[in-house]
Amino acid sequence: MVSVVTMLPNDDAFLPEDRLFLPDCCCDGGVGNFESWQTSGGEANRHPAWCSTTVASRFTMTSFQEVPLQTSNFAHVIFQNVAKSYLPNAHLECHYTLTPYIHPHPKDWVGIFKVGWSTARDYYTFLWSPMPEHYVEGSTVNCVLAFQGYYLPNDDGEFYQFCYVTHKGEIRGASTPFQFRASSPVEELLTMEDEGNSDMLVVTTKAGLLELKIEKTMKEKEELLQLIAVLEKETTQLREQVGRMEKELNHEKERCDQLQVEQKGLIEVSQGLKMENEEFKKRYNDATSKALQLEEDIVSVTHKAIEKETELDRHTRALFQVHLKNTEIENTKLVSEVQTLKNLDGNKESMITHFKEEISRLQFCLAEKENLQRAFLLTTSSKEDTFFLKEQLRKAEEQVQATRQEAAFLAKELSDAVNVRDKTMADLHTVRLENEKVKKQLADAVAELKLSAVKKDQEKTDTLEHELRREVEDLKLRLQMAADHYKEKFKECQRLQKQINKLSDQSANNNSVLTKKIGSQQKVNDASINTDPATAASTVDVKPSASAAETDFDNLTKGQVSEMTKEIADQTEKYNKCKQLLQDEKKKCNKYADELAKMELKWKEQVKIAENVKLELAEVEDNYKVSLVFVK
Repeated sequence: MVSVVTMLPNDDAFLPEDRLFLPDCCCDGGVGNFESWQTSGGEANRHPAWCSTTVASRFTMTSFQEVPLQTSNFAHVIFQNVAKSYLPNAHLECHYTLTPYIHPHPKDWVGIFKVGWSTARDYYTFLWSPMPEHYVEGSTVNCVLAFQGYYLPNDDGEFYQFCYVTHKGEIRGASTPFQFRASSPVEELLTMEDEGNSDMLVVTTKAGLLELKIEKTMKEKEELLQLIAVLEKETTQLREQVGRMEKELNHEKERCDQLQVEQKGLIEVSQGLKMENEEFKKRYNDATSKALQLEEDIVSVTHKAIEKETELDRHTRALFQVHLKNTEIENTKLVSEVQTLKNLDGNKESMITHFKEEISRLQFCLAEKENLQRAFLLTTSSKEDTFFLKEQLRKAEEQVQATRQEAAFLAKELSDAVNVRDKTMADLHTVRLENEKVKKQLADAVAELKLSAVKKDQEKTDTLEHELRREVEDLKLRLQMAADHYKEKFKECQRLQKQINKLSDQSANNNSVLTKKIGSQQKVNDASINTDPATAASTVDVKPSASAAETDFDNLTKGQVSEMTKEIADQTEKYNKCKQLLQDEKKKCNKYADELAKMELKWKEQVKIAENVKLELAEVEDNYKVSLVFVK
């Protein structure tokens, strides 16, 4: 909360050092409010430029109140670095700040008013307020105006102040009062101790001392600016390095994603090859089982054909044996009958001779009869045997014909089965050859692909690991260098702080010395009052000048110390920012190291998975070879 101090008027005192002139008679009603207040009497009649709500011309430090900035229209423009006095007929710079509570206009102006003014027309001189470049509404803008010396008042002993007036005639800001007066030679002189640590006092001009201090301060400022530039350059380099490392990390992540995609593709290809291998195995097992079934069918048909042929041969042999046996029986009967007849002929030989004619005739008749009977018997027996034999032969021929037809049918089936078996064996042999060829090509391709992929991954991983390790080492080295540089800057900051403390101590010592000297001078003056009135009068005249010189020197020293303290605070803030950046860089380096370790673990897992897949493929290949050997 920014506030301005509004003092209450006091008729008994008129102290420029203790008053703050804040006329605001044109705000929130402008001149009309002032005129209505002026006609009310009292303090307004005696001091028409004072308004209880807007103007303060006489103040004491004992009675004041704080007015918030946003509620006082008169504090919308703040004048900066207003001195107590300025040289007449010399250029004057007016520095002021436009707060967010005012909207600048090209017709706004800044005027120099004599204290006690009543309206915005009571200006002594004015300059138009230029519009700020690249102005953004609601922002705070610092502006400066330069008044020419020949437009400024002379040394008249009056108090003046800057006022910011809008194009509507509203006063939105006023400065502390100041005077235009020429400097006296006594005011420009200062006494200071000799730098040689002697008891001598050196009298010098205020301008010379200020020039020396300004030169020293400017030199220190240049050194600090150079240091700031170096730190900003280092910060820029670190940020560029961080951006480059982030880009490299993104690139490595993309490469890792690409490797993962390639690995997924290889896994899919491996799974596809496994599925094809399983399909080939299934087809091979089906063909093998079908071939075995055909072989079993062929063996069964062959056994059946052999059994049929054996049975047919057995039936044929049985028929021939029966026919041979019957023929032998008939021959045996005929031989026995012939032998019987021969025996009868031998026994009746005598009767034949005795009864020769009769026997001859009877024998002839008997022989003829026997021949007829034998012929009849033979004819009858042959017909029956022939019919029986023919019937049996016909049956046997039918059986033989049926057996031959069955044998021919079985032979045809056997031939077809043999042809199918030969064709199946040929197809099986061709499939085996093709399978062996494809398996060999597949094994070679998979082995070559795995070998190349493993080599490529190994090379990429080695290169990546080497680069990352080198970058990590480089980052560690740079962080160490930055830490050393930060330590040096911190030591330098401490040294500057010690210098500031030393300057503060010197200022305090100077104040104490001046106080002692003033006390001794006072004693001398008191002593001289009793002896020489003229000397006492001169001493009284010198005392205010010495007090003013002491005050100016203290103010100058305090101002320099405050500026140096501010610069060192800014430098310390920048050091803290650099330290924060270093900590962030360390965190990022640790993060990169963790990601590198994770990538190494992932790579090891991928290598392990690849080895397992390789072992599984080798095992499948061995099993396939064993199955092929078993089938052969």
